[in-house]
Amino acid sequence: MKNILVVRFSSLGDVVLTTGVIKYVKEELKDINIDVLTITPFAGVFSDFPYVRDVYCIDKGASLEKLLDVLNSMPDYDGVFDLHGNLRSLFVKTVLPCPSFTYKKSGLCRRLYVKFRMCGNRLKKHVVTKYCDALGLGLGLPTPKPEKIRPWITHPFPERKQGARKTVGIHPFASKRAKEWPFIYELCSLLLDEGLNVRVVGAGKTDLPEGAEDMTGFTPLNMLIRNIADCDVFLSTDSGPMHIAVALGLPVVALFGPTTKEMGFYPEFEGCSVIEDAPLKCRPCHVHGPDICPKKHFQCMLSTTIEEVRTKVLEKLAEAPFKKPSASRI
Repeated sequence: MKNILVVRFSSLGDVVLTTGVIKYVKEELKDINIDVLTITPFAGVFSDFPYVRDVYCIDKGASLEKLLDVLNSMPDYDGVFDLHGNLRSLFVKTVLPCPSFTYKKSGLCRRLYVKFRMCGNRLKKHVVTKYCDALGLGLGLPTPKPEKIRPWITHPFPERKQGARKTVGIHPFASKRAKEWPFIYELCSLLLDEGLNVRVVGAGKTDLPEGAEDMTGFTPLNMLIRNIADCDVFLSTDSGPMHIAVALGLPVVALFGPTTKEMGFYPEFEGCSVIEDAPLKCRPCHVHGPDICPKKHFQCMLSTTIEEVRTKVLEKLAEAPFKKPSASRI
């Protein structure tokens, strides 16, 4: 195959997770041309990304007629790779006259696992591995270990002045409220007392102690990436900014509550740690996490102590800096 299209519309984290797979394919098959189809807000994930030729976008909620207009503007492809698995991506595969390949979403298995703890042995693959399986099927490439297809975002990392305070980045928000940890204010206070710079990012709003950098509220994607890239360690919920931090090569501490490894989105990469109440039997309680704890006790998040998180963040800061990604021009 000479020209291929990779389709992943949303959400932010899922789009970020395609980047390492695309990078791997381009490095293995240097003569291949890879285009991407996503929704407009997430096109910035591929800004200055040397492994794709063109990025095509549709607006969120755009009609199939609008999508068809975009498809008609595209060149001919030898294959389309559906890394989303929804009705819109099915429409793309139906319209484009070329072979198509779809990643195994395991949606039913995940729901059976949440409800009945069934199919656990079929949910051992990380999403990046499932993406790579689909691409490898059409391109004849083996699927490597997840670290080889780690998400990857290009960014001009700022130079640090000698003696500058280290920065702890924190993303306390999530798409579902039950995935949010309730002790951010107290943690920020302790980290500030340690003499650290604390930067809080994300589209929500939360109370912060005096001295913390408040970069919350709506932020364009390129600015969000920049704000995360300038951190020395990143603490996050199970969310898109967590995957951005992983793709930027930052040490990451991830707080997981109602979701678990079987959902496929753990940051299982070098420099990443997950804090969770693993023995809690009611986990996972939802494929994507609920807004309200079904058991009303919220134990999966309340059991994670402030001291536990503080200690892990300081451990990450004390480790040797992780090597951040550098662009290899193709």
